[in-house]
Amino acid sequence: MTGERTAVTRSTPLLALLGLLLLLFGQPAAAGFARAQWEREGWFTSFEGGLERARVSGRTAFVYFHAEWCSWCQQYKRDTLDQQRVRTALARDFVRVAVDFDARPDLMRRFGGKGLPFTVVLSPDGAMLSRFVGAMPPQDLLDVLGTLAPASGRPPELTFASGVVLHQVSSLDRRGYNAFRAAYLRHLESLYDPAREALSGQFATGVTFKRTSLLAWIYLMEQNLWTERVQSAARAERQRLWDPLDNGFFNFIDPTRAEYLESSKLLEVNAWMAAWQAQASAHEPQARQSAMQTWRYLREVLWDKARGGFFQAQLADNAYYALTPAERRRRGAPPVDSAKRTDTNAQAVWALLRLGRFTGDKEAIDHAAQTMNFLLREMWHGGRLYHLWREGRRATPDLPHNWFWVLAAGAELERMRPDRARRTQLVAISAVAGRWLTQRMRDAPAARIDNELAGLIARTAGHRDLYPRLPTDAREWALRQLRIETETPPDEPVIGLWAWEEKLRSLP
Repeated sequence: MTGERTAVTRSTPLLALLGLLLLLFGQPAAAGFARAQWEREGWFTSFEGGLERARVSGRTAFVYFHAEWCSWCQQYKRDTLDQQRVRTALARDFVRVAVDFDARPDLMRRFGGKGLPFTVVLSPDGAMLSRFVGAMPPQDLLDVLGTLAPASGRPPELTFASGVVLHQVSSLDRRGYNAFRAAYLRHLESLYDPAREALSGQFATGVTFKRTSLLAWIYLMEQNLWTERVQSAARAERQRLWDPLDNGFFNFIDPTRAEYLESSKLLEVNAWMAAWQAQASAHEPQARQSAMQTWRYLREVLWDKARGGFFQAQLADNAYYALTPAERRRRGAPPVDSAKRTDTNAQAVWALLRLGRFTGDKEAIDHAAQTMNFLLREMWHGGRLYHLWREGRRATPDLPHNWFWVLAAGAELERMRPDRARRTQLVAISAVAGRWLTQRMRDAPAARIDNELAGLIARTAGHRDLYPRLPTDAREWALRQLRIETETPPDEPVIGLWAWEEKLRSLP
């Protein structure tokens, strides 16, 4: 996310209301369909290939982001995109492009995607005409398409929108840190829902946030803030999201849609949940049991016993989870998505190290090391760090978020279990990341990067002993990118806050 303003469609009052209802943060992902099936139905599965077809043909591109593991787009594909009148309109007026979110998170960031299913409509020259999050009924989607298709005879009316900045960094001293942290806590307070005991309220824009904010709760616990709320939230999330039959934590429950369960079980959700519950066990013994059960789920269900590393998710299947326990046992649990992502495996490394530290479980630390070894063996290849591993193939190299997730997690691992060979590979990755960062800082010193990447860079650059090839002023440059906006997710600023606190501790 660069901070550039992006074009969105100005719609009728009905569609504006629909857009507000649909822009629900963290809404689940699109149907789990193989690339070949999309292509049989006439969709491009390469974003670049689809955009080139749009340019050559002079047609508008309908770019639809989906993921293999989630339930909302299983429903959206079936109930809307596969309806004959929708299929006809899309095939007639648009170049259709289906993008696998797990393979191309960089595109989601580029277009400001906040959740799945996510759709972007682009002109033949690649300019954004519209974007929307969520699952539309067939007629509502047709109404929107009618305003965007060239055949309508009228160009779409465009307006521009960007996130409203509530606070940005003024200085990097303790006063600047205290001001930023205070703004962050005010932002969390505005999202806290006391009825649900969760950070699932509405942003100032009216958009509802739903995902469990695990890093935010971990940060609050570390800072001895919101003590009673943190403990209550840990209990509430166990009751809401834990699957007592098959184990594992579900992604989230949508309180705005009759407590709709998003039943995928994601790697990063379960890894950080295990770390949070382990940390909460200092105050509540049951939290330790939850942490260990979650760790067992990660090890037994998502761990690839043959090649190492964690699979991305156990697929959603809301019909299965609606069955009685006896019916579920007869049918068997949903399968696991075979994809492995570099960023979420690196998060699992960091989370398992925290789990091991708070529980004393050596096996968790062993698996953290094995996971990092998988990343360095399978995903770091030919001087490039790849993003996705699926069916024995690597895809999507050189995404900055991946570099810095691996480097940040690698630094945490080196603190607990140093290894010379692993360190050599981490330094090699830091050299590649350092060249990109040097160019980025030189070309655009004030360029906007998102809070997650800024925090990861700042945290990584603080380890000068391990990563001397990063620019000497990278940490300060990255910290100055942090900001609180109206729709900043609670987890995004946390790693930046950790990096800033580390910097302050090093001052005389």
